[in-house]
Amino acid sequence: MKDFYLSSEELAETARKYVLEYPEHAEAALQIADHACRNEFIIPYTNDLSTWIPMGTPVNWLYNPSRDPEFTWGINRHWHMLDLGKAYLMNDNEKYVSVYMEHFRSWRAQNPVPQGITYEEAVYFQQLGPWRLLENGLRVQSWITAYKYMEGSPQLAGEFLGELKEALAEHAEYLTRYLGDTHINHAMMHMQGLFMIATFCPEHERAPYWRQLAVERLELCLVHQIGPEGIQSELTTHYHDASIEMFGTPYLLGRLSGYPFPASYGEQLARMAAFTEAMIRPDGRSTPLGDSNLISHGQNNLALLGAILQREDLISRGSVSPELLWMFGTEQFDRFRELQNSSRPDLSSIAFPQTGYYVMRDARQYVFLDAAAMGGAHGHADALAMEWVWNKQLIFADPGRYTYEEGQWRHYFKSTRAHTTVTVDSLDQTPYLSTQAWGEPEAKAAVHRWESGESYHFIDASHDGYMRLESPVLHRRWLLASTELPLLMLVDWLETDGGHAIEQRFQLLPEAKVQVLSGEGDCPHTHLDYSGTSMGVDLYWKAAGNLEGGLEIAQETGWISEIYGSKEEAPVVNARLSVHGTAGIMAVFVPAGYADPETLILNEMTLDPDNRVAALLGEYDGTAFRITISGDEVDCSYKGRGD
Repeated sequence: MKDFYLSSEELAETARKYVLEYPEHAEAALQIADHACRNEFIIPYTNDLSTWIPMGTPVNWLYNPSRDPEFTWGINRHWHMLDLGKAYLMNDNEKYVSVYMEHFRSWRAQNPVPQGITYEEAVYFQQLGPWRLLENGLRVQSWITAYKYMEGSPQLAGEFLGELKEALAEHAEYLTRYLGDTHINHAMMHMQGLFMIATFCPEHERAPYWRQLAVERLELCLVHQIGPEGIQSELTTHYHDASIEMFGTPYLLGRLSGYPFPASYGEQLARMAAFTEAMIRPDGRSTPLGDSNLISHGQNNLALLGAILQREDLISRGSVSPELLWMFGTEQFDRFRELQNSSRPDLSSIAFPQTGYYVMRDARQYVFLDAAAMGGAHGHADALAMEWVWNKQLIFADPGRYTYEEGQWRHYFKSTRAHTTVTVDSLDQTPYLSTQAWGEPEAKAAVHRWESGESYHFIDASHDGYMRLESPVLHRRWLLASTELPLLMLVDWLETDGGHAIEQRFQLLPEAKVQVLSGEGDCPHTHLDYSGTSMGVDLYWKAAGNLEGGLEIAQETGWISEIYGSKEEAPVVNARLSVHGTAGIMAVFVPAGYADPETLILNEMTLDPDNRVAALLGEYDGTAFRITISGDEVDCSYKGRGD
């Protein structure tokens, strides 16, 4: 039976494959390892990802040059040790082993097991310092994995293994003494680490207890954190996909080590695949809900889940990755890629009605609408926000997360105005309190209709976030994606008796170029271009109801964060309107590849707020069309010119 995913021989082969398949990743690992040899670090999940921070000799594991507690937490997870191990496998240089041992020993000398700490202090999920339970669970995984990568080194043949196992036992006892809340994601990482200790130290008299406790609490985490539709409770793409690895690696280690998990655990784990797959856009990335990175790659997680569960159907629809290579080795990696070469993506629309996520997709487009709850501290005030992809070009985007550090940037990226939805009086749908807290009442969304057929996809949803205002506003959104016409139709109804400033906002990518061709008048018009592509989009608007003045279209500066700690200016198209009662805003988006000779002409856009009716008339490729949406039906009709 194994105590790790791969043997020493398999790891050596994997390192050679890694250099060939992922040279940029290999170079980055070497860079991190070489800087670690000089006691210099860049800490993930902090706001400076470009500066190597010198941490002293020996490393001062409590040094924090920032105001961000994520820095201390990050450095004490010892993720750099994985790169020391990879560098050793790639270069067979003993200096990386020496630094690994030095960092391990200096950390232990500086950070003895806390004594006299209260239970409440120990389990507090925001506890400062290196002994927070989350860091315990993650740090032991770094120690064990790095050791296995460097196990062939003669330096590790002596007393060091005894020191490592002693430290692991200390951590295991700490993780069993203080048990975190199984309703939050930290708890699964606590037990992920504990199970890995039990697997690595099977001879320890307490190993059976550690193993049993880890399995039982991971089962509890699955029950408490994975909803009826297989979606992780924080309702973010990042934490859902990360949970696949957190729940999945102990399941895999259990099978490899001869201590398999119950079958029901694997069945629960498999249910997570549907949401991961649904969030994969045609451009290969994933819709980044809540606190997620814009460059999320759900296909990697889908393949990883398939490999863990031994499900070729999931593997074939996913994508190989460096993580898959290091966990399953070269032979399996090649087999997985062969499966994926013959796979075709699923183009059917999918809904998660109990949660509130809706995906409309076909051969040309992908449209996502968020009608879910916020999901807690990692959620954003983004009810009825949308993403739209046309011919693999992301048009309307989610902004990402950027930072967890309290301040204006944390608020901005969580705010309503940062998302492709509607703001009222420049307020958030749910009041913002702090990085880890939202105020009351929380905006609640409801879906009234959902249709997906051969001619169109349609959703009708609303939220009550602005009903808390002195003059309440109910925001209702209609979204129709035609499968026969190259257009997307959006109608926002604002039901109110008072006066308000309305903004219908569209977050674009940094490379988008905006031309406001007609910013005011009866039918404002804006054109978008995308650098390096032949992709263009025309945007048309119509407003009606109790208006004070007309609709005004303006370009503003917003922000996009591809990964945590990095942000970039990006244009926002803002349709502004002042109302003194119920009103509606219709927006129609027409993509046009310049090489495509077919053209779509819009002849008339009409809105009737009193009866809640929106209509669009036009011509496409010699055919006249009419789309009419009312409170209870959608009618799409087409008529040839000669009829």
